[in-house]
Amino acid sequence: MTPPRPPFPADLLLRHHHGAGDAPARQEIAALLAADPAARATLAEWQAQDRALAELFPDPGPDLPPAMRRLLDQAAHPARFIPWRGIAAGIALFAAGTATGWLGRPTPQPGTFDLARTALSAHLTYAAEVAHPVEVPVSDRDHLVRWLSRRLGQTIHAPDLDAQGFRLLGGRLLPGDPRPAALFMYEDDAGQRLTIYVIPDNGANTAFRHLEQAGQQGIWWTDDGLGCAIIGPLDRATLQEVAQVAYEQLI
Repeated sequence: MTPPRPPFPADLLLRHHHGAGDAPARQEIAALLAADPAARATLAEWQAQDRALAELFPDPGPDLPPAMRRLLDQAAHPARFIPWRGIAAGIALFAAGTATGWLGRPTPQPGTFDLARTALSAHLTYAAEVAHPVEVPVSDRDHLVRWLSRRLGQTIHAPDLDAQGFRLLGGRLLPGDPRPAALFMYEDDAGQRLTIYVIPDNGANTAFRHLEQAGQQGIWWTDDGLGCAIIGPLDRATLQEVAQVAYEQLI
């Protein structure tokens, strides 16, 4: 009778799962795995767990604060051979995020002014207004644009979004930090309203970034001395298209 095969060493399986060892050693382990269905099943389960954890805890990208990045890297480092490195990384990220208030927020702006949340607050306040959604109506568009440009200290334009199904209603001046901000409001045939929030911002230029809250989608960015945000009840792809058009026309 053939003696039972000893179980595949757990530490060796972990090392193989995490990519440890040189090529010959990995080839030898692969040959052992080929003859061990139980070890292959365990390895497949770990790989499936890693994929699920990667979806639950995606890499937050380059804007993660350095201290949290170090915790994340330490928790996920393959040299530790932690079978649950995704969970460890998620727990480390959650703990650090809870302490710093980072989780659940859009990427923070330098200083204390939060462009994305301020733009969202302005949208929620004025898009629901029936009697006075704007301060200066579209019938006085030229005056509106000159006035807002003068108050912001930089020439801006009200983007033409007719091709995207949104017509300009007008706009208003808003308090900002520390300079005033401009708000253009648009409406489609279904009565959905979209706002473009613009404020002077001398920070570094950024790519489009996303915000989703209170049933609204937002895209915001900084470029050429302006911080801009577009908020509306649209799907992300449609809002991305609108944001691209607005970006090209705003300055």
